[in-house]
Order: sequence, then C-alpha cells, then structure tokens
Amino acid sequence: MIEWPSTTQIIKHFGLMLDYGNPNHAAMQRGRYVSAACHLIAAGKPLGDGWEARHPECQPYLDAYRSFRREHVFILHEAEREYRCEAHRFVSHPDQIGELDGQMVDLELKTGSMPRWCQLQTGGQVLAMGCPALRRYGLLLSVNGAYTLYRHDDFRDLDRFKAMVDTWWTWQEFRPQLEEGAIPS
Repeated sequence: MIEWPSTTQIIKHFGLMLDYGNPNHAAMQRGRYVSAACHLIAAGKPLGDGWEARHPECQPYLDAYRSFRREHVFILHEAEREYRCEAHRFVSHPDQIGELDGQMVDLELKTGSMPRWCQLQTGGQVLAMGCPALRRYGLLLSVNGAYTLYRHDDFRDLDRFKAMVDTWWTWQEFRPQLEEGAIPS
C-alpha cells in the first residue's frame, strides 16, 4: 500500500517547487530553526540559554517575526500538527494555526522568498484540516528584519489542490510498472 503523500510532496510532484530541485541545505536548515524558534516565541516560551548566540544567521528572521507580533495580535493555538485528509488521502502540517487580529488563520512561515505555490500549500492545509473557509496567510520573514504578510484569498486554490491530489493518485494507480516495461528511475 502506498503511504499518503504530504502537501509538499504533491506540490513537488508537479514540478512547482523548482527551488527544491537544487536545494540550499544551509538555507533549509536555517528555515527549520527559524520556524521552531517562531513557534516558541508565539507560545511565550524561551528559546534556551545562548540559542540566539549560537544561531546568529536566524537573528534577522526572528527580528522580523517579533516585529510582526508587535504590529499584530497573534495568538498561537497550534504549530506543526499533522492533519489527515481522509477524503483526498493526503497529510498536511500547517506551520501555525491561531488568531490573527481576532480571526482564526492558517499562517505559513517562509524565509528568503514567498513562492507562488505557497497559496496552494495553504489551500491543501485548510482542506486537510476540514476548514476550507479558514483564512490563509503566508508570512515572509526577510533577512533585513522586515516582514510581509501575504493573504491567500483565492479559493480556487482549494479546487486546484484537490485536482493535483486526485491526479497524483491516478498517476500512482495507472503509471507503468517495471514488469510492464517501465524504465526504473
């Protein structure tokens, strides 16, 4: 039996994550550190003695997140929880779910740049959560310590993501198998 794909795996499968084709491993690690630190900051927990001194590459991104929190009221409800979409057979892990200025939102954190596919990612996340009307945002944390909040309000993203998942499963079911002469990858 095939394991259910993640939101990211679906988007990657269709070639939309070109930046992941030749990954910058240092930037990816920094992004993981920044996300984890932002979850702790939002939860009101300390980062740990000397954490910021040991990770100076994260400092401007954390400054951007702290600036976002000073300018907006964000109350974290959960971070990185796994959701399983039974109807479409995929899993998703939204970065942060919480109240932003009084409204429940899915907040996807990004460092470096805001990829166009992020709106499909948040669309898949709210589908997996069973909350398709949940407001969706991408929060870009920049190296200059600034942030940009992107609202993902095109609800066609949900239908687009559903079509991608359905096509992924069709591909899994009907792609040529080795015994049928398929060339191994």
